Amino acid sequence: MPDNSKKPDPFQASQPKIPGVPQAHAEEPGAATNAKTAPANRKPIYLWAGAGAAVVIVVVMMIWWARASSRAVHPAPATDAPAIAAPAATAAASAPALPIAPGPVATTEELARPWAAKEFLYRHDARDISPAMVVRLPGNRYWAFSLRVPYGTCELQFVTDMVTLRTVYKFAAVHPMVGDPCTHTVYDLTKYGRGPNGVVRGAVVVGTAIRPPLAIEVEVQGHEIVATRSEPQ
Repeated sequence: MPDNSKKPDPFQASQPKIPGVPQAHAEEPGAATNAKTAPANRKPIYLWAGAGAAVVIVVVMMIWWARASSRAVHPAPATDAPAIAAPAATAAASAPALPIAPGPVATTEELARPWAAKEFLYRHDARDISPAMVVRLPGNRYWAFSLRVPYGTCELQFVTDMVTLRTVYKFAAVHPMVGDPCTHTVYDLTKYGRGPNGVVRGAVVVGTAIRPPLAIEVEVQGHEIVATRSEPQ
C-alpha cells in the first residue's frame, strides 16, 4: 500500500531557497504562525509620530483660540481718536468771540476801507441779544444796524458780491447792499427810508419790506467804534 503521508500538497507552494537564510521547518509548531503574526504585534514608528503631530496641532489651535478670544473681549483702544478730535477742539478754541454792545464793537483800523464791515452782538435786555453789524460807508461815515429783520425772523445779509445781487436778488447794484434771503428784499445803506421812529438809513430799493433795518447808534472814540444805543423795536 503506498505511503501518502509525504505526498506534496498541490495547493501548498514550496518556499524558495535563499542562500544564507535558514528554512522554516514545518515540523516546528507555530513557525508559520509566528512569521505571520509578528509584524501585527509591533507598533510601527510612523503611527507614534502621527499621533504626536496631532497632539501638537490641537495644542496650537487651543492657544490660538484663547488669544483670539482675549482680543475680542478686550479690543485695542482706538489710537486715532485724539488726532480726529484735536483739530475741531483747536478750531473752536481759536474762533474769536463777537463783541457785545453797548460798548466797543470794532476799531478804525479794522474798518479802514469803505464798505468794510464787522459783526457784533447787541444786548437789548437780559434775555434779548440780537446779531448786528457795523459798516464803514464812503465819506468816512459809520453805520450800524440789527441783522434781525424788522417784524420777521430771518437774518439779514451784507452782500458784497454784485453777481449774487443780480442773480439771486434780481437787482443790479454798483456797491454792497443789505439783503433779506427770505423775501429777497434789498436795502441800500447810502439812502434813507422812513421808519416808525423817523428817517433811517437803508431804504428799501427792491422787495416787500415796509421799513429799513433797525438802526444802532455808533460813535468814534479814539481808535474805537462804540455802539451806544439801539432804535426802539
